[in-house]
Amino acid sequence: MRSSHFYLYQNLLLVVLAMSSTVGLALAEGDAEGWKKKSAGQYLDERVQAWFAFTSADRGDAETKSTCVSCHTMAPYALARPALRKLTGTREPTDDEMKLLAQTKMRVEHWQELDSQKFRLLYDSDEQKKKESWGTEAVLNAVIFAFDDHYQERSSPSDSTRLALANLWQAQVHEGAEQGSWEWLNFGLDPWEAGEGRYFGAALAAIAVTTAPGYYTPGSDADLDQSVSLLRNYLKIHRARQNPFNQAWLLWASKGLDGLLTPDERQTVIRELLEIQQSDGGWRLASLGAFARNDGTPQDTASDGYATAFVLHVLQIVGVSKADPKIAQGLDWLRANQRPTGDWPANSVNKARDPTTHIGRFMSDAATAYAILALSH
Repeated sequence: MRSSHFYLYQNLLLVVLAMSSTVGLALAEGDAEGWKKKSAGQYLDERVQAWFAFTSADRGDAETKSTCVSCHTMAPYALARPALRKLTGTREPTDDEMKLLAQTKMRVEHWQELDSQKFRLLYDSDEQKKKESWGTEAVLNAVIFAFDDHYQERSSPSDSTRLALANLWQAQVHEGAEQGSWEWLNFGLDPWEAGEGRYFGAALAAIAVTTAPGYYTPGSDADLDQSVSLLRNYLKIHRARQNPFNQAWLLWASKGLDGLLTPDERQTVIRELLEIQQSDGGWRLASLGAFARNDGTPQDTASDGYATAFVLHVLQIVGVSKADPKIAQGLDWLRANQRPTGDWPANSVNKARDPTTHIGRFMSDAATAYAILALSH
């Protein structure tokens, strides 16, 4: 009997040790918070590498070759990858982060030459697309460098950031009904590259201007005050007809730029975003606007990773506590819906796409980046 008890004890001890080892490995990857940081980072890195290799995104030639900065993959990567490094205690940027910064720096420094075969605008099929390309890239370049300075904890903007912001103001529209905004790429692709994308771009510009450390202090520069005033007026004047998606971007912008929303207006936007939360704790992109698929298929009714993560990120930025029951439920949804591949599910509101294809993954690219941001607060 003693021998039997000894072997039973020995076997139980081995099981406990094995379980401890497994738990230790899980905690090392981030499961203590209920999601896998390492897997999320690997997914983002693989997807940005796929975008760099996507020949349709190539711009320029030879040593001046670069890759189109996409709203679905590249821009979210620039926002989220440094945040993930901070969460995991990794100081050195990835090679892909460095590549994105280097190509953006090159294009910022050669801003006046972009409409040439040597560099090429994002799109140059006609004069209207050229205007839209100038405006869109001006905003995205400013965002990339402003957030890089922010993550590096600079006290003042880098030379590249200052130059990107100078290009931003140069491209701003100064007359007409759209003054204060930027021409924006319109391919009829919601939510970023359609008619309403112009407002999204302006809100994004406001976020860049106020994120760049030490860049904008009201009253310190008359010319800058005038440019910011035009931007603020545009966002205020056109606010009433914006869908919830753009309202959420305005809410984010209002965190840094005074005068965009009154306290009551801010609470109204917050309340309206919380009201469209689904019963499972998530949000769905189709509920953030009057989007219609061009292939006639119905919009997805399930919660998706992009809408859920984006809304949760914005709400936490403006001070809604993660202890709030609705926020907590949404964060639980994110933790429960990360896939084994490290990403979060999301779907196009423009057509039904095969989620296993390169293009079919675009929305999951954005979803994964914003999930990291939402879970990092």
